[in-house]
Amino acid sequence: MRRLALLCVAFFVVVSGCATTSQPPTRSAAQLQDMGEKCLAAGETAGALKYLTEAAEKKPNDAVIEYDLALAYDQRGLQDKALSHLQNALKIKPAYPEALNTAGYIYATRGQFELARGAFQKALDDPFYKTPQFAAYNLGRLCEKNGDTERAMLYYQQAVKFDEHYGMAWLRIGQILEKSRRSDEARHAYGNAVRASPDLAEAHLHFGILSYLAGDLEAAFRSLSRVGEIAPNTDMADEALKYLEKLNAAAQTRARSHASSYIPPGAIEVISNEDLRRQQINVELPSRAGQKPAPTAEPAPFPAQDDMVKSEPAPVQQEVPGETEAPVVKEAPVPNDGGAPVQGGISKSDESQPYRYMVQVGSFVDREKAEEIKTRLERKGYRAVIKTLKHRVLGKIFVIQLQPVNSASSAATLMTQLSGETEGEPVIIKVPSR
Repeated sequence: MRRLALLCVAFFVVVSGCATTSQPPTRSAAQLQDMGEKCLAAGETAGALKYLTEAAEKKPNDAVIEYDLALAYDQRGLQDKALSHLQNALKIKPAYPEALNTAGYIYATRGQFELARGAFQKALDDPFYKTPQFAAYNLGRLCEKNGDTERAMLYYQQAVKFDEHYGMAWLRIGQILEKSRRSDEARHAYGNAVRASPDLAEAHLHFGILSYLAGDLEAAFRSLSRVGEIAPNTDMADEALKYLEKLNAAAQTRARSHASSYIPPGAIEVISNEDLRRQQINVELPSRAGQKPAPTAEPAPFPAQDDMVKSEPAPVQQEVPGETEAPVVKEAPVPNDGGAPVQGGISKSDESQPYRYMVQVGSFVDREKAEEIKTRLERKGYRAVIKTLKHRVLGKIFVIQLQPVNSASSAATLMTQLSGETEGEPVIIKVPSR
């Protein structure tokens, strides 16, 4: 009997232990909020609402939790609840620009444009707003909807002044300029949009079309081809295909040139920016260790209903990383006193080097257009030449190349200097020394 009693006690201890370990651990409001934000960033709305609601129960009157709940309800499509939580957040913390911007988006989608304008303006006027480009962009969209493109342009220009890599704002600038028949300026703006947002299909489409009309066929070919990759089976892809067919037709009917400046494809290597970062330049990105993920990602450039920026990371929940500094390039040429770029050539002592590096600026079917660009570059201190080459698709083209330099790092510096001088993105070509 004594042995049986001991066995029963042991069994009770084991069962009790299992029951105890199966109970969920008690979580703090901060832990629940963190879990909710991670779910929100992953698009798991149900989980986000569950954890954030529990966090709000444990820590009422917290403006950031209310803001996160608003984002979750908006993601769920329940705008009434989203707006209610935004209003709660603004009661607790009136100077909350992220909540103001998101509230402005909801007002705008409901047609309450004056309320939207007021919310966006308050957000923009806040000197502590870390992403004011969003509010400036949204104000520009409101002005465009009201037919005031001149004022809209001012807001978009303000947005890219806050963030020069804001592709959507560059796209709107380009569209306004194109409607005003300022094609060269529009193409430049679209080029900035393409560089800032490589997956922005509409920017590639407009840049590709204007490049085709300007005679820069290789740039047109690259961007128009990219449209079909980013947005297949869309009207944009169909429009891009029409221009690609024109390019192919022109290539088939154009006489193939065998000029002495033709370089066999096997002797040319195009160096991508990623290759430069990995092989030639040491780039140290800002550390994100310990940084919380954003509650939700920035929306797609052109949602079905609107293209305003409606949600942003809560400022006290996520530290905004500093701007990525330009890579430090060894052997970089130093500007002269007049500010013009200095290009190093190939010296006799360097003739033994197996390779040299050329920055290719653009390709044109019209030699006169190429000459115009070359002259413009030379006025700014660059040493440029025009070469007649054969493109595998486009046939005979005139390309503008800078004088070769000895290292990829020097070529990378020239590319950086050219970023504000040309449309699209120049490439570095590695060729054997002769």
